[in-house]
Amino acid sequence: MSIPNFHESLTRRQRRALEDYAALRISLEQLRDALGDAIEVDFGPHERKLLFHYENRNPVVHIELRQVREAMDKHARGEITTEQLSDWAAMLLANPSYDWEGPEEDQIADWLNEISLLALKPKAQAE
Repeated sequence: MSIPNFHESLTRRQRRALEDYAALRISLEQLRDALGDAIEVDFGPHERKLLFHYENRNPVVHIELRQVREAMDKHARGEITTEQLSDWAAMLLANPSYDWEGPEEDQIADWLNEISLLALKPKAQAE
């Protein structure tokens, strides 16, 4: 298995994909395609893993409370599944390219944490 090249920064197309995903204009699959080997995403039913191959210490996309509300509204209207909503919140939490610093940051973090757990299933306990 080869290790993907480390990218110093994202291309304009990749940054736009991060923005589009934050607004739920594209799917997780489309985000993966756009980011290419800059990110490895493994979102399973029991755990989620992300590996970054780009410099991601500086946020690219700012998240606001209205975006979280809009995502929940899309879910309520049946436009996205519970799993898609949960994966969206998990990606925003796990990827430092997203930030939500500001007066509503605690509420945003709380909501994202709650939403991210919606579709995760606990692993079966060994007896």
